[in-house]
Amino acid sequence: MKKIRIGVIAAAGKGTRAYPRTSFIPKPLFVIEGKSILHRNVELMVKTFGIEKVYVLVGHLKEQIIAEIEHIRSVLPKVVIEPVNWTEKGLASDVASLEKTIHEPFLTILGDEFYYRTDHDVFLKVLKKHPNMAASIGIVKTSLLSRIRKNYSVVLENDKILNLVEKPENPPNELLGLGSYFFTPEYFEFFKKTPASPKSGVIEITDVIDKMAKESKGGVYATMLSCEYFNINSMQDYYHAVYEVRNDLFHKFKTSLVIPTNNNERSITDVIVDFKDKFNEIIVIDNESTDETLTLSKKEKVKTYTFPGDGDPTRLGEQVRRGIEYATGDIIVVVSPDGSFRSKDFPKLLEYMKDSDMVIGTRTTRQMIEQGSNLKPLYRLVNLLMGKLVEVFWWGQEPRFTDVDCQFFSVWRESYERVKPQLVVEDRKFIVELMIDIVRSHMRCIEIPVSYFKPVGQVEYRLRDMISDSIHIMKLILSKKFYLGEDRDGE
Repeated sequence: MKKIRIGVIAAAGKGTRAYPRTSFIPKPLFVIEGKSILHRNVELMVKTFGIEKVYVLVGHLKEQIIAEIEHIRSVLPKVVIEPVNWTEKGLASDVASLEKTIHEPFLTILGDEFYYRTDHDVFLKVLKKHPNMAASIGIVKTSLLSRIRKNYSVVLENDKILNLVEKPENPPNELLGLGSYFFTPEYFEFFKKTPASPKSGVIEITDVIDKMAKESKGGVYATMLSCEYFNINSMQDYYHAVYEVRNDLFHKFKTSLVIPTNNNERSITDVIVDFKDKFNEIIVIDNESTDETLTLSKKEKVKTYTFPGDGDPTRLGEQVRRGIEYATGDIIVVVSPDGSFRSKDFPKLLEYMKDSDMVIGTRTTRQMIEQGSNLKPLYRLVNLLMGKLVEVFWWGQEPRFTDVDCQFFSVWRESYERVKPQLVVEDRKFIVELMIDIVRSHMRCIEIPVSYFKPVGQVEYRLRDMISDSIHIMKLILSKKFYLGEDRDGE
């Protein structure tokens, strides 16, 4: 059996169904657990088949794809990766454009398909069983017929493909055709014989394969795969993939709680005790308290650090960022030290972290606000208006915010590291800055309702405080939108 040495990855399409995100980032560069889909598919080819050279078809936002190729080359130096411009005539034509370059069997994978815990090595077994076949395509069995209706199915005789059925209204079976193909150079000859589709006006790759199945001597055979398969057509498809992978790995992630303190001796013990058993570590970052805050924290055997802020409460943003630097967890949670939040809401944050980069609480549900708290109508109104202003300015990223000052939130360390160079706010408005920079870096920030209790040592929110906060937040929003550039890639 000959070795498969050549791979082709289609990474050129515009991904219109995943707008607006694909206006800024091509789908093959969507990140799942620290690696782009493109990176994962190159790894799949190299580690499973020992592929030596990969052609990456590029088009839409190709500069970003080429930059990612450079990164992949640094991680996988033994494989040759070469970008090739698309034809803009569809996938079949893009692959056919490689005829003068490829003279041996090759594996093709679509750049927006993600395979998790896959057994692609079955392709080698099928090739060994049918050494003279013209092609093989990856198939999975699914009971979700809606998935087949969006892609294609096949009709089989044993494992030989008789014909392909593109986007069938009534699928003939539970077999879902994938975007993983093994082709021999016969593909190029059959491409020339295949007419353009009446619907699209271009030659469709499924039509080429269907013609090969019906007319080639060697035939086309199915490779039955066992894997979690995600066809990233829309943003919901992407979020689904992120969720499933994180949910599977969630037990491996470490959590850190950061509590920024400043003379909170009356509440800090209760806060630590409430959250203690739910985290891998608790970080108390103290702003040079003059009371017993630090001593009480040490009695609870949590990690304590001093922030050299001279006890100045207007340096809260700096203080929190310092605490995050000390934390070692994969998931960072920040909570205020005044007892206004409870650990009972922590599981909600964790669940939404499975498909988000940041989850922030909102204190806008009346039934979840303790009577006597300092959430007066004026304060809630300011937070609501500022949240809606963020929505308007980054409408294309689809944020939904009703509270920009909730000091109970969680963020993935990986996501935080991507935006850290952009964070400059020193005071408590660091929260809305972090929300903005997560969103403007094309990441996902979700707001969820949390319970809010009367803070220990609460202060009155005055009219002048409202005016001052509104002016400063508006200035921050304008600077992030216009002076620093609307869209960031987080790098």
